Amino acid sequence: MDRNNPPFFTNDALDDTFFKRLSTEIHDRFGIRLPITKKSLLASGLQRRMHSLGLTSLSEYNAILFGQEENDQREFVLLLDAMTSYTTKFFRNSRQFEFLAQTSLPELIKTHGAGISRVLNIWSAGCATGEDSYTLAMVLCEFANHYPGIQFKSQILATDVSPKILEFAKNAIYEMEKVQSIPDALKKKYLLKSKDHRKSLARVVPPLRAMVNFRRLDFMDPSFGLREKMDVIFCRNILSYFDRDTQEHLVNKLSRHMVPGGYLFAGPSESLQSLATPLTPLAPAIYQLPNW
Repeated sequence: MDRNNPPFFTNDALDDTFFKRLSTEIHDRFGIRLPITKKSLLASGLQRRMHSLGLTSLSEYNAILFGQEENDQREFVLLLDAMTSYTTKFFRNSRQFEFLAQTSLPELIKTHGAGISRVLNIWSAGCATGEDSYTLAMVLCEFANHYPGIQFKSQILATDVSPKILEFAKNAIYEMEKVQSIPDALKKKYLLKSKDHRKSLARVVPPLRAMVNFRRLDFMDPSFGLREKMDVIFCRNILSYFDRDTQEHLVNKLSRHMVPGGYLFAGPSESLQSLATPLTPLAPAIYQLPNW
């Protein structure tokens, strides 16, 4: 067999040898684990990218992937996009947003003056198409209403590895069915319906969009390049993509970018209690860095 041009697919299935090579490369570059059960997912991603590039030869796509400069991983990012289903929604796991508003924010004001004497910093890590980020902005705006006469100061950093997804999130235009989970009162305040009645679309209002700063960030980068430590980090439904060692490394890395007493919100199925980290569990998928 020609190792430079392996037969990637056999009877519409991804060749095991190439699957191992490509899944290892993705793990090394992004920390994302692809067990053998994900072989069909990777195959479908390859097919989508080839179709997008107008390629009919798998060996041509192999040359594009592995013919890049060592630090150039643009095509790998696009391949991940083609494999990923961004299943998120506004106010997903709403109890976490309730905890944020009712417990985390008052405590951060009390201990750090966050939002009052200094800016409150929130990081939406792995923001995908932006629903979490704009939900956070809505929660902060509603919380600020409890402090009439005081300018509540906050900023949200939203990051993802995919430039394509970040562009979608920045545009903040969603199909109406995607915003159904937003309470009606908040829809009226924070969404604008399309003027073209043939289009069932809504856009987040400009003041809310201005609260969120979108930026590309790869969790595997040696440095996140953050200027401020975070009071709150939302990193939900991201850790499950990584193996245990990478999870532990990432959570500790996130912890180093938190203020003492800061909060980390994970996905509902992402327990961190088996990991060696400095975080203390407070509620399901909610953790706090000790206030040393």
